[in-house]
Amino acid sequence: MKVVKDNYRRLFLEFPFEINEIKLDKADDRQEEFHWHNFFEITYIKKGTITYFVNEKSYVVEAGDFAIFNHIEPHGWEIQGEEAEVLVMVFSSTFISERESGFDYDYLKPFIERGSNFQNVIWQRDKVVDKMAVIMQEVYLEWQSRAAGYKLMIKADVLKLLTLLTRYYTDDNKPMELLEQKQKAMKRLEPIFTYMYQYYSKKITLDEMAALAYMSPTYFSAFFRKVTGVPFSEYLAGIRIREVQRCLRNQDAGIVDIALACGFHNISNFYRIYKKYTGKSPGEERK
Repeated sequence: MKVVKDNYRRLFLEFPFEINEIKLDKADDRQEEFHWHNFFEITYIKKGTITYFVNEKSYVVEAGDFAIFNHIEPHGWEIQGEEAEVLVMVFSSTFISERESGFDYDYLKPFIERGSNFQNVIWQRDKVVDKMAVIMQEVYLEWQSRAAGYKLMIKADVLKLLTLLTRYYTDDNKPMELLEQKQKAMKRLEPIFTYMYQYYSKKITLDEMAALAYMSPTYFSAFFRKVTGVPFSEYLAGIRIREVQRCLRNQDAGIVDIALACGFHNISNFYRIYKKYTGKSPGEERK
């Protein structure tokens, strides 16, 4: 697996917003090639079922659900079934305000901060989804028509959508962190993510990754957990577990052989971790 950073297109720099209706099939799966980008993403699932992988968690979403990603979260996906259809909206912080202020920052809180109630998916059963879906469709129609004043109309609708998200994710117990700090933190960890996704099958130690990030092991451990929300060892185990799941579904090799090939060299420990992360045994996964 590898992490790929998406870059802006020239047009995106001129107006840092874009929304597209996209049809996906199995050829579009991104299980092994995670990507992260310098903009925020709100995706509305219009048709089909998709499994999203982010922060070593997996979310199965269906038509009517929303997926939310910020600018530092490597994520991938797998289409369940033949095809899916999504409405994907992306925008940068400069779309909200060219100069960051406390007021403008409030709109980005759902993406930048991670309260105890945060998750990357908002399910169809949540009351806020109906309002969000209507706004997304209105934004898409404005984007398609490009009528006079469409940029102003789009921004007004997006701010309304972000306000709904802010209300949904409100968690006053979490202190605010500035956008620049998060960006710098991700930049420092970028070589760590790249290394882990590429060499997960090999022995990877915290000390080695700390050295790669030019940090002491103690500082690296605390820094990694602050940025990702999980300890380094759990994040790495999650990468390996997801690869084991993929192999169990697509290969005929034995469970032990797959575990070893994915970086688990203590088999009894592997079974325990697998159960903890997935809620079932490897044998049940294969069935």
